[in-house]
Amino acid sequence: MSGSSTSTASASTSSASGVHSVKVGPGLTFSPDTVTAAMGDWVEFTFGEGHSVAQSSFANPCQPMNGSSYVYSGFPGDGDVWRIQVNSTSPLWLYCSQTGHCQGGMAMVINQASSGANTLDAYKSAAANAQGSSPATVQGGVFGAASNSSSSGSSSTSGSGSSSTASSTGSASTSSSSGTSAGSSNTVKNGLMLAGAIAAGVAAVL
Repeated sequence: MSGSSTSTASASTSSASGVHSVKVGPGLTFSPDTVTAAMGDWVEFTFGEGHSVAQSSFANPCQPMNGSSYVYSGFPGDGDVWRIQVNSTSPLWLYCSQTGHCQGGMAMVINQASSGANTLDAYKSAAANAQGSSPATVQGGVFGAASNSSSSGSSSTSGSGSSSTASSTGSASTSSSSGTSAGSSNTVKNGLMLAGAIAAGVAAVL
């Protein structure tokens, strides 16, 4: 039992560390809109209705990244969770690709440089006059919270253990019941044989 508990606690600690939560909406906001994350950390987005998370470059706000290495969530339902894993400490510029949202200031940055002109305020200022669009393919992330993945594993293990216990208990009960039935049957049989012998003795005397 103690080994099982330690394993669950370790998995829980591992999945809970390095997770940054961001709310997408309500309104034209990411909250928070600036995240500092280490390589390997997860950024977890919880969506409001009608929003997305798409990656652009600083130079072309509200426009999808060129090439195939970008992140895009599509438009998840209200309350859905989607997460990306940070694989670089370079700035990652993100925007909502819903019509007019990026131009209205719905943008954020992961790992903004500590100095220089490439700031989130400068990005939003340039976005106000940009032409917005959505990437073609949903990619670069995983649906579901990291904490839920961990819970699901624990729950599954726990359920499996309970099932085994129930099965063993059931077998023990069945064996016990079978033993009791056999014992009762033998007792009845012996009683009938004794009664037959007594009846035969009485008949001989008569």
